[in-house]
Amino acid sequence: MKSSHSCSIALFVSTLLASGALAEEGTILFERVASGLANGVSDDGRVVVGETLTQGFVWTLDGMTEIGGLAAIAANGDGSRITGDVATFRDESAGRYTPGLGWSSFGGLGQFGCDSSLSSAYDISSDGSRCVGLGWSGCSAGAFLWTQADGISALPQLGPNSSRADTISGDGTVIGGWDEASNGSRRAAIWIENPIFGSWSEVLVLLGTPGNASGYGEVNGSNGDGSILVGSADGSTEATSGAFVIRDTDEFELLGLLPTQQFPVSGGALDVTEDGSMVVGFQREGFGGAQTFEATIWTESTGYVGLKSYLNERGAGIPESFTLAAAQSISDDGRVICGWGYEELFFFQEAWVVVLPSEEPACTADLNGDAVVDGADLSLLLTAWQTSSAEADIDQDGIVSGSDLTLLLNAWGACSS
Repeated sequence: MKSSHSCSIALFVSTLLASGALAEEGTILFERVASGLANGVSDDGRVVVGETLTQGFVWTLDGMTEIGGLAAIAANGDGSRITGDVATFRDESAGRYTPGLGWSSFGGLGQFGCDSSLSSAYDISSDGSRCVGLGWSGCSAGAFLWTQADGISALPQLGPNSSRADTISGDGTVIGGWDEASNGSRRAAIWIENPIFGSWSEVLVLLGTPGNASGYGEVNGSNGDGSILVGSADGSTEATSGAFVIRDTDEFELLGLLPTQQFPVSGGALDVTEDGSMVVGFQREGFGGAQTFEATIWTESTGYVGLKSYLNERGAGIPESFTLAAAQSISDDGRVICGWGYEELFFFQEAWVVVLPSEEPACTADLNGDAVVDGADLSLLLTAWQTSSAEADIDQDGIVSGSDLTLLLNAWGACSS
């Protein structure tokens, strides 16, 4: 006899199937989530975080939930910890959200900021124990690292002005961002932790690259151990500017810009998959209210192209009238991408999420071997719910749980030949 928990899951699944809420196998899910921005994807792709016009939100395949605070910016490996910005009774600062516990505040690098803001969050490590961003001490701004043990502290800085930490590797040992030169231009920078002493050293990673002797740009994203870095280069010409990838600390590749329609133009890479096979970002052209935006993607087979065209060529069906403006984040496996877009004017921002179909073998969810994933397989999975049954443990993580249910439902229907 099934437990009441299993019965409630079965009822939920049947409701989804009846309503058509689950995409058919091989299709791309595209969803406009809410007015606002979708800022980050957890490493495993199960959680997307962002901000509405009033507060932070969490999105999963079950829907969107508002979580308070000012904005949710990035999620850790499994989405159980989120960094973002939060308001207290007298100021605003970066903070961390934990489901069931709510928001905590990091404060700033000094007792006061230049205005009501003490700090702003930008990223979080995979285990959720380290967060990075920009902090204020009076009217001086600098890159910060926050840890559970030590709280918020300033990272070392080579330049005389400001700096900011935009990304941290999954293992928390490499931080990327920018450091201003004396002329105010941002230089792409990383901070590397000394594994013995725990101290941090800064490196300007674009110095001497083609057409960019001073190393202008930013580091915006990285993979799990920091061996792959992505960002934007601000070279002396369009041909030496745009998105870049650095692999294994010294292999620099300029992905560049999309063909431009108006001046000025800027853009770059914002995130990368764990293996570096997909890079996402944005391009911006023009001045003021006449600006246009376009989300971008790079793969080895396609090169650097517009994300909307890439997705629609694969059947996403994104409306012609909706612009994908920027792809903010991508899951480790490249299946989940999030960002923001707009219908007519970029002032009216909308958060969006894309879920690409799995490329895993089509019939791992065919538990009874009859070449179709259907109710019979679902019954077998629910019978084995919360056990270590090898037959029903589709993702082989040691327990039959919600992740296996998701895989089964995504594979629903006849198996491919």
